Amino acid sequence: MDVFVEQLVKRKNGASDFLISGGIIVLGVVVAAAGLLIPAVAPFEVILAAGIIYGAYYLISSRNLEYEYSTTNGDFTVDKIINRRRRKRVCQLDLHSVEEMGKYQAEAMKNRPFDRRLNVGADAAGTGAWYLIVRIPQLGNTLLIFSPNERVLNAVKPFLPRQVSIHAFSRN
Repeated sequence: MDVFVEQLVKRKNGASDFLISGGIIVLGVVVAAAGLLIPAVAPFEVILAAGIIYGAYYLISSRNLEYEYSTTNGDFTVDKIINRRRRKRVCQLDLHSVEEMGKYQAEAMKNRPFDRRLNVGADAAGTGAWYLIVRIPQLGNTLLIFSPNERVLNAVKPFLPRQVSIHAFSRN
């Protein structure tokens, strides 16, 4: 019987997201004001203002992220959904090749060397998140930080190597 489970996780906006949004707005105001001071651009100020407003809206709304985790018979996929208008594959891995899994603790992982760190959890700090360490051919030795619910964890568990499964789920 095929096992298919998926979960959508909305990324919470942090302080950096609000700073970036504020910076975009300030930059838009500065560019619009500069356009008023340049005589050659002044006749096109309405078009310039419309372009600046649309560009600011597009950039700010692009900070609205969701991640979709899906597992199908040992294949685990993470997609990034940007403002519900664009989807991008973050990674795809075989759960049989997972080297380590458990509850994420930032201090324990801080000094460990990884080729790639993918934080696809509900927040940037990794609060309440889980981690996977796996070798992905395109990315190398990868740390994947994610926020699964119980259904995803139960779907992942049977496909993990035995020692990884015992290590990950015996403490919880």
